[in-house]
Amino acid sequence: MEKSSAFIVQFSGLKLGKHSFEFDVDDAFFEKLEYSPIEKGEVEVTVVLEKKSSMMILDFELNGWVAANCDRCTVEFKQPLTGEHQLYVKFGDDFEELDETLLVIPHESYELDVSQLIYEFIQLNVPLRKIPCEENDDTSLCDQETLKVLEASETDGKSSNPLWAELNKIKDQLKD
Repeated sequence: MEKSSAFIVQFSGLKLGKHSFEFDVDDAFFEKLEYSPIEKGEVEVTVVLEKKSSMMILDFELNGWVAANCDRCTVEFKQPLTGEHQLYVKFGDDFEELDETLLVIPHESYELDVSQLIYEFIQLNVPLRKIPCEENDDTSLCDQETLKVLEASETDGKSSNPLWAELNKIKDQLKD
């Protein structure tokens, strides 16, 4: 990801205590990412930085949506996205990510680019299973034509494809 000044937190001149930063993530943010599965979205990110004498604590709060495709019918929809994450930042000799909640940055650092962190936190909050009609029991959200084709292929596939027939035999044996 290329460095953007819009996502830089300068902490060197800040007094000890809590400081709040607001970031707006939009389509342009995702376009800058080479291999991102997310292409569109609008996410408001609030970062509360608590500066201490020897470390910082960053609390990220995400609220918005990203474009996703339904896993059942492939229709694109706005996947709601909310989440909270906390990151501890300590000072050391070199840049080092010790685990998902602890980051070490060099002593001479005076700013922190949070764009990659924001992207990772957005990715963590996108559900693995994306079927919007299951959330509110509204099948009208799915593309009905695609669902009909899938249902027809399921019933046809059982009898016409020998691989599926063998797998169905195994499945039936497991039920017994």
